[in-house]
This record gives sequence, C-alpha cells and structure tokens, in this order.
Amino acid sequence: MTTPIVMSLIDEQVAEAAQAVPDDRILMVFKGLTLADAMNQARLAHIENPEAWSGRAYLCGICTLAYEVQA
Repeated sequence: MTTPIVMSLIDEQVAEAAQAVPDDRILMVFKGLTLADAMNQARLAHIENPEAWSGRAYLCGICTLAYEVQA
C-alpha cells in the first residue's frame, strides 16, 4: 500500500503561478522567517530589485516571495 503525495499550500500556489508565467520567464521562489530574510535570499541570488516581488505568502511563520525573472 502506498501513500499518495500531498502537496502543501505553498507548492499548490507555486504550481498555479508557474502555469501563469509567460514562456520567456521563470518563477524563482525564496523563503525566510521574515519578509526581510526572504528578500535577503533573493538579493544573494542576484535579483536586481528584491523589493519588486510578484507574489507573497505567509504560512506557518515562513515568508515566501516569488519573482518572475526573464529567462
């Protein structure tokens, strides 16, 4: 007997957003304990303007920021 894989709420939101992203862009997602932590992760990944996120979610004390980036 196998257990089906259950997607988390964040996984579902990322999947929905990824379907809505144009073909010439990719979706990059960064997580942190605070908004500033997530922006710092984006900054470390060389996102030009970490304040210009395209999506944000808070779940169980974790901030998740999404960025649409040209491929």
